[in-house]
Amino acid sequence: MTLQDILVSGGGILILLLTIIQVTPLKLNPWSVVAKALGKALTVDVLDKLDENTASTCRYRLIRFDDELRHNVKHTQEHFDQILDDITLYERYCKEHPNYPNSKAVLAIENIKSTYVKCREENSFL
Repeated sequence: MTLQDILVSGGGILILLLTIIQVTPLKLNPWSVVAKALGKALTVDVLDKLDENTASTCRYRLIRFDDELRHNVKHTQEHFDQILDDITLYERYCKEHPNYPNSKAVLAIENIKSTYVKCREENSFL
C-alpha cells in the first residue's frame, strides 16, 4: 500500500485528525497513547524477565535466611520483616506464574514464618 493509497482510503484523514487533536489545547495526546501502547508491547518480555529475576532473588534470600535460622543465627525483627516482604513478593509471583518452580522454597518459608511467630512470642529477636 502506497502513501497515496493510505491518504485516499481515509488513513490520511485519521492522521490529520490525530495531529489536530494533539495540537489543540486539550490534554488528550493520541500519539503519546499510541507510543505508550507500542512501548509496552515491545518491552513485555523484558518486564517478565525482570519479574522472574526479582522472584529468583527473593527465593535465594529466603533459602539463605532459612539456612541461617537452621544454623541458629539470630536475626533482628527488622530482618524478619524484610524477609517476610520477600516472601510476599515471591508467593505473589508464584501464584501469578504457576509454571515457575516453587518447590525449592516452600519448606524454607514455613520455617521462617514459624520461627518468626516463636520469636515474637518469646521476644527473642536479636
